[in-house]
Amino acid sequence: MTDASVRAALRTLATDDADAPAADTPAIDEATAALDDVRDAAAFVAEGGLPRLRRDIERADCAGDAAAARRGRDALAAIERCRRAAADHFHSGRGTVLSDGPQEPSG
Repeated sequence: MTDASVRAALRTLATDDADAPAADTPAIDEATAALDDVRDAAAFVAEGGLPRLRRDIERADCAGDAAAARRGRDALAAIERCRRAAADHFHSGRGTVLSDGPQEPSG
């Protein structure tokens, strides 16, 4: 039994849809697994995962694998929310100077 056939069998069990076609979508599986840890999600993005994820979502749509396409879109949305939150966090202090010396209270 190949990895693809195992994934297809598990997908069928998880979705209760034995007649649903299954597309080979490894990036969707990787992205979904990476959501459990922010470091894994960051590594997925850094290793070029987003373009692969988008291709696999399209591949799943074309194959009629609605469950995989939905999982891929959900994973993509979650990763993009994390990226926006991180960008907002690191840009919200723009213009703030943090010195290494003692700081006086402001106001």
